[in-house]
Amino acid sequence: MLASTTDPTYSRLRHTGGALAHSMSTGAWRRSLDMRGADAVVAPALRVGLAVLIVLIVGGLLDLTYLAGFAALGALSSAFGRYEPHRRLAGKTAFAGIGIIVYVALGATLGAIGSSMWMQTVVLSVAAGIAFWILTAFRVFGPGPVILIFAAAGAAGFADTTADVAAAVAAAATGAAVGWIVGMIPALCHPHGPARLAVAR
Repeated sequence: MLASTTDPTYSRLRHTGGALAHSMSTGAWRRSLDMRGADAVVAPALRVGLAVLIVLIVGGLLDLTYLAGFAALGALSSAFGRYEPHRRLAGKTAFAGIGIIVYVALGATLGAIGSSMWMQTVVLSVAAGIAFWILTAFRVFGPGPVILIFAAAGAAGFADTTADVAAAVAAAATGAAVGWIVGMIPALCHPHGPARLAVAR
């Protein structure tokens, strides 16, 4: 017995089949992969990738691979504040970098004092709320507080001594400096790029 066209099951199957057919169509894939000039998603991603690549390579060459991860987290500050004029971007990227350094210091200190897992969970949960509030209040958009909390949690698991705290903080600061420099390079080549992008968008 054939299902009636008014049957809800028939309607649902027909809708599902249409959705599957659309997801497999070449037109849908072509539109999803289309990059328009006004979107400018590639340039920020390349800058972040370059900043992380630099600190990871240097960390490997200096045989400091155990600190390269913290430097890479610092370099992720270049992912914050995109689509801003360069003067504003400089301040917001530096602000994000300082935030990552502070959260690495917080997490490393928790690890160095031998705090329990419960204490770390409570402190980092509160710190996550504070990071969200501060980044939102200062309109520093980007990956959000997850980067800061990830940095703090990693540092908490890494540090056992005050020397570990200093090393993790120094690595994060170095990475943040590299991220800031890489993020500011377009200001030398295309100083009016963000304004043109805003008009195009």
